[in-house]
Order: sequence, then structure tokens, then C-alpha cells
Amino acid sequence: MKNPKTNRTIGYIVLFFDFWLWYKGFHYPTPEDPVNGKSPALIVLAVVLFIAVTVWMFMKVRCPHCGQLLHLKLYNIDYCQHCGKSTDVY
Repeated sequence: MKNPKTNRTIGYIVLFFDFWLWYKGFHYPTPEDPVNGKSPALIVLAVVLFIAVTVWMFMKVRCPHCGQLLHLKLYNIDYCQHCGKSTDVY
């Protein structure tokens, strides 16, 4: 996908899923503690997914014209803050 707005939205959706995995990793029911047990596998998966989505967003949320990184925060990215051109690729 070349649309930076779509890539940023997908990145945020995966990031919120990652936060949910992180939470479930520290509140996983185990026989020793059915409320606040820990699952190392879910915690490691959440860390790896966080690193992957961060790298992916840095690579994909770029201006289609000049290639500069656009805002990853929830700012409006209709126009590139570096070159001033529209970020629509259509």
C-alpha cells in the first residue's frame, strides 16, 4: 500500500491489538494465580509485535512525493509538512 493515511491507520489498529496482548500477558489466568498470572509467551509476542509495527510505520508513513516521514501522531497528514504537496496517491 502506498497511501500513508491507510498505513498509519493499520499501524494504529495493530498497535492497539499489541497493547491488548501486553495486558493479557500480565493478566493471564494460571493455576497458581487465576487473576494476575503471567504468560511470558504473550509478553514476548507483544514486544516483538511492538517493534515490528514501529519499524513498519517508520517505513510506510512517508510522503509519496519527497519520501520524508510524515507525522505518526494523530495530526492531519493531507499535505506533507516538508514539500507541501498532497499525500493522496490517486
